[in-house]
Amino acid sequence: MAAFNGHFDGEIPPFEEAVSWFLNKGIVSPEEFAELSRSARLRAFSAAQVYGADELLAIYNALLHAIETGTDYAEFARATEDILLRPWHRETVFRTNVLSAYGRGHWRQAQETAAARPYARYSAVMDGRTRPSHAALHGLVYPLDHPFWRLYWPPWDYNCRCAAMTLSAEEVREGGFTVRMDLGSDLPPPSPKFASPAADTPWSPDYGKYPPELAARLREKVEALYD
Repeated sequence: MAAFNGHFDGEIPPFEEAVSWFLNKGIVSPEEFAELSRSARLRAFSAAQVYGADELLAIYNALLHAIETGTDYAEFARATEDILLRPWHRETVFRTNVLSAYGRGHWRQAQETAAARPYARYSAVMDGRTRPSHAALHGLVYPLDHPFWRLYWPPWDYNCRCAAMTLSAEEVREGGFTVRMDLGSDLPPPSPKFASPAADTPWSPDYGKYPPELAARLREKVEALYD
């Protein structure tokens, strides 16, 4: 599985699944992007404060080149410095799109190996830059088919540097990990403007297993995931 730590000091490894996902994005204006639901934004590309179609296309092509070839942030910066004038804005656009593409690629790989590795453990960087909401998820283990991952598979917010590590049942036992099954009130609220790369993956529990009143409340929560 391709690895990427979220830093742009050197080259990023090319990643076929990430390229495939990014190629399927449609280019839209910032206004159109703002009107999309959180999950629909995964299938669209835009850049805040960039309104020209040619400029959006140039940024998209520079990002695609970086994901396809593994070129570093410095090359992207040179290609877009006349469009994305502020360095912090330029890096945010690069980080957001590259990490989202890699996150989606890792999600697809996790689904392909889910029979052998059916769990995942959330891993935050846990340094001075880690936000409390991301640190709160560090070490949590959930089944891969749990709706938790539709909300929190990294990156699930802007500049998220977290990762998710898949685990076999044996690794869960050997590590002494507790597998959670609830979406408890201790979890941070998802970002209202950013969707996890796994957000548009369909999931539905067997509502027949629950009493009607509980099933209705559960259905309401699940449907809210796919707004």
